[in-house]
Amino acid sequence: MKLLAWSDGKVVEAKEFRQSHPFVLQRIHTLGYKAFNVARHLDIMRDASMELFGFASLCRAEDAERIIEQLTKLSRISPNLSCCVAMRLNSAGELSFEVEQPSYYSGATLSVKRPRGVFFTAPHPESMSQNSVTIALDAMYDARVQGQGDMAVIVDSRNEVISRPWLPIFAVFHNVVYTPKEYATAEYLSVRDAIHRAGIELIVRPIPIASLLRMDEVFVADIMGLTSLSSIQESRLLSVVAALVASRMEPKL
Repeated sequence: MKLLAWSDGKVVEAKEFRQSHPFVLQRIHTLGYKAFNVARHLDIMRDASMELFGFASLCRAEDAERIIEQLTKLSRISPNLSCCVAMRLNSAGELSFEVEQPSYYSGATLSVKRPRGVFFTAPHPESMSQNSVTIALDAMYDARVQGQGDMAVIVDSRNEVISRPWLPIFAVFHNVVYTPKEYATAEYLSVRDAIHRAGIELIVRPIPIASLLRMDEVFVADIMGLTSLSSIQESRLLSVVAALVASRMEPKL
């Protein structure tokens, strides 16, 4: 397996790929060489790049799907494994796709690792799409809580939980799921649809810290599936509803 990247028509090994300009990013779930929700990812990336750079990519969904299919095949990713492809557009107008390590699961799944959450105060995200700044900030938030826990649970100055478009957060109390905000991102919509398929009620409303500490479960979602927290501060958490929701998420092999 040799992971590859495509940048404006050139294919190189992913380990040699470098991004020297600010960029916007969408991570795309692939399974069996098929890329999922590409049109939605492109719409969000176009809006973000217009806001940040003043221009948007002219790439069509079918072109992105073709490039991703070829890259994952050339990288010799098993068609039975989920794999993420990072799509970036930088401030120089260069579009790129980078194949990441496969997850060794056949579809959206519940992560085996259950991190410990720690509250961290930060501003609300201004963009619907990840970019070079938000990636650095997210890494900094998690680094700041190391020693106390594994993952920063972001809250605002009013002590209410922040849900990021690329990493929405959900909390469970008495088999009802709560989330602070709804988004049009593939990450949020895939979880919302799975919750509905599981026959579970989803309520969108602010979640103060005090309420989160009384919840039965807390989980976050990225494009590859769910991660259930084992605890927040001193509150221990379950992972029953998270497992049920993950089992209803798409894609599946």
